Amino acid sequence: MSASHDSTEPRSSTEPHTGAASPGSLAPEEATAVRARLDEVAERAAAAAESAGRPADSVRIMLATKTQSAERIRTALTHGFTLIGENRVQELTGKAEALADIPHETHLIGPLQKNKVNHALRVATCIQSIDSLELAQRIQRRLETTEARVEYFVQVNTSREDSKSGVAPEAAGELIGALQGLDRMRMRGLMTIGLPGSTEAEIRPSYRELTGLRTALLEQGIIDETMTELSMGMSNDFELAIDEGATMVRIGSSVFGARPAAD
Repeated sequence: MSASHDSTEPRSSTEPHTGAASPGSLAPEEATAVRARLDEVAERAAAAAESAGRPADSVRIMLATKTQSAERIRTALTHGFTLIGENRVQELTGKAEALADIPHETHLIGPLQKNKVNHALRVATCIQSIDSLELAQRIQRRLETTEARVEYFVQVNTSREDSKSGVAPEAAGELIGALQGLDRMRMRGLMTIGLPGSTEAEIRPSYRELTGLRTALLEQGIIDETMTELSMGMSNDFELAIDEGATMVRIGSSVFGARPAAD
């Protein structure tokens, strides 16, 4: 398995396609370009992992599919990249039916409003934006009603920007301890959105802090080895995030190109 996709999907779609696009699919040249960019990202992620002294397949690539059409997402899914992340609950639920015939894993990676919990839990297998006990308790109550379960990441605001969601790093341990009493929710790890920057010196610290926080939480016994995933890094900096310890990176524009304007 490569660093970026699930090997359970056939790779026959790597072969160039010719002819007109079928209804509901991309034009052949556009689909070919998306697949080529997927392969390039996979190679870069694998190389970054190996450069950091880790196995090439130790990093999963999540496709950040905000504003992307179901047809574009389908092209990636059928190429073996079966982990997608949506920022908005409306998009999460709106695309679910169109993609229901293709096995894949869907995470919510944007903020979750408490009044959207029921809708999100119908589709998402994992919530990456848990940053308060109040939100988690709301999710727990809904899961008790439906007798379902969900996985989650705790979002940590390592950049300390007021515009970003996430628990402060110094408060993460207390929050995680409280969350572990919610028996229908399983923690997978920590997530952060890095500080935007143009240099390594600007970008690396927020990722390095998340890795350091994970180490501290392990040493304190607040988390165990099943809760150590690190979701961090995006198209412009994912190789730096991998070098700092990321196990999951969120890739959008490097695969799909510039994001189309939202409706």
